Amino acid sequence: MKRASVREQVRYPAGVTAGLAAAVVLCLWGAVQSYSTEAAYQQANSDPYMVSMQFQRFAQVPEMVPRDAVMGYLSDAPSGVVDTAMFDSAQYVLAPRILERGAAHDWVLGNFTRPGDFHSVAQANGLRLERDFGNGAILFRREEHR
Repeated sequence: MKRASVREQVRYPAGVTAGLAAAVVLCLWGAVQSYSTEAAYQQANSDPYMVSMQFQRFAQVPEMVPRDAVMGYLSDAPSGVVDTAMFDSAQYVLAPRILERGAAHDWVLGNFTRPGDFHSVAQANGLRLERDFGNGAILFRREEHR
């Protein structure tokens, strides 16, 4: 048996080589198109629920509320996607503090979509307005903590 010392070179027909080259070019073109389309979409819709804005709105809350606190949560947002996004983004920003809907805690976060009489909201829930941070961000406290 004779061993081949020279490696044999395989040659494919021109049609196969051309088809493979076309497939590679189309894949690369598709990747570039996909990237540019996604980049344009993200530019136009970067933060539809303004999650990044919540860091600014609630920036002073962590200075006032203990890290291990369980806080109540009040909002005027109607149930649905916006309400869930507002609650979840507030929870994310204030972690490790825990938010629970309702006013049954010593500290209560108000996350409102429009101006209102927040003193009346406080009184109706047995709370006092601890601090109005503006832009609908309110910190309430249970009345007995004076």
